[in-house]
Amino acid sequence: MEIVANNVANMNTPSYKGESALFAEYLMPVAEADDRRGPRGVAELSYVIDTGVHRNLSEGSMATTGNPLDLAISGPGYFAVLTPQGERHTRGGHFSLDDQGRIVTASGHPLLSDGGAPITVNPEDGPIEISRDGTISQGEVDLGRLGIVSFENERALAKAGATYFESDEAGVPVAEPTVLQGTIENSNVQPVVEMTRMIEITRAYESAQKSIDRIGELSQSAIRQLGRQPT
Repeated sequence: MEIVANNVANMNTPSYKGESALFAEYLMPVAEADDRRGPRGVAELSYVIDTGVHRNLSEGSMATTGNPLDLAISGPGYFAVLTPQGERHTRGGHFSLDDQGRIVTASGHPLLSDGGAPITVNPEDGPIEISRDGTISQGEVDLGRLGIVSFENERALAKAGATYFESDEAGVPVAEPTVLQGTIENSNVQPVVEMTRMIEITRAYESAQKSIDRIGELSQSAIRQLGRQPT
């Protein structure tokens, strides 16, 4: 329920990737239970273990904003940004300029170039143009290229915030990225699906709770009945 609720809370967060719980069946081979298909004491009880969280890496829909500092990556790749904890990666492309002229995220973290340095522009030098390969320019002046990287095992990326990721492995520069200026990648969460899952989980929880309550009532009834038997 916490995972689904988090998906719903972030369905309007740019580039957010929906998550779901992973479960595995665990069979307890030596169970003290009646097995109608065999002798007593050889039944297998089936349990469920939550083994992890699956992240949906599919690309979200693209929304045109017209803001020159709104950027989206079509295809593989992550923007590199510098945080106080070190380099992080994100597909969230809602950027702006800080008071130093640096292109920064909504959290104020500088966007990095392919050389690993913050990207600084002078607003008075004209409009900022970012080509599809990530090259940044103002007029005739080339300011560098965005640092866009990919990872061999993308699922090994660890969350470091709603849209930030960190990795123990170094990112590999994307040779031919596709950057869309004036565009934002939306969350890939499907609200109707998540609300349906929330209803299903709630009903399953209520059903399990009723079963537990019923077992408790039967146990209490059995105790009362046995208590009335003569010694």
